[in-house]
Parts: sequence; structure tokens; C-alpha cells
Amino acid sequence: MPPPVYPQPPVGAYPIGYPGSPGFGANLYHQGKPPGTNGKAIAALVTALVGLMFCGLPSIAGLILGIIAVRECKRTGQDGYGIALAGAIIGGLVAVLWVLYLVVVVGILASGFQWAP
Repeated sequence: MPPPVYPQPPVGAYPIGYPGSPGFGANLYHQGKPPGTNGKAIAALVTALVGLMFCGLPSIAGLILGIIAVRECKRTGQDGYGIALAGAIIGGLVAVLWVLYLVVVVGILASGFQWAP
């Protein structure tokens, strides 16, 4: 004797997320893209630019925030990837330029160079 045949439930009979529903497992844990621009990305760009005026110290924070924000934007899909990348690049360049400037000044002073009037 063959096993009994049971009719399939109509599409939409179960809420999404239950076995047998049309979208089971597809979007069960997907939360979607967070709204707005990543705040760390904006902070990275601002602190990197402020580092131009304050001897490069804030630009180090801009570099670190930019790297963190780039990773968050890639992981969550939130807007602000370009801003975060710009903050990281500008922060890194400003920090490197200030370090080079300090190395040159210390090198000049250590060499005993004197300005001739």
C-alpha cells in the first residue's frame, strides 16, 4: 500500500521564517543596511582635517577612526565608506608629514647648523 499523499499548504500560509514558507532561511537573520552615514567615518574625516592645524596629533585619531569605519562600512553595508577612506588617507598623510618635518628639524638642530645673517 503506497503512503498517503498530503496536500501542500498554499503559498503564504506560514509566516516568513517558518519551514515551508517561501522565504525560509533566506532573510531569517539579515537585518538590512543601517540607516545614514557611519558616524566614525565623519569623525575620521573631521579629525584628519583638524590635524592639519594642530601639529598632526588629531590626524592620528583620524587615521585610526578611518580604518575602523572602513571595516564597519564593509561589514554592515552602511554609507560612508568613501568618507572613511578619505579620513584614513588624509590622517595617515598628515601624520607622516608631521613626523618627517620633526625629523628634519631635529636633524638640522643636531647637526649644529647655524643661520648666517
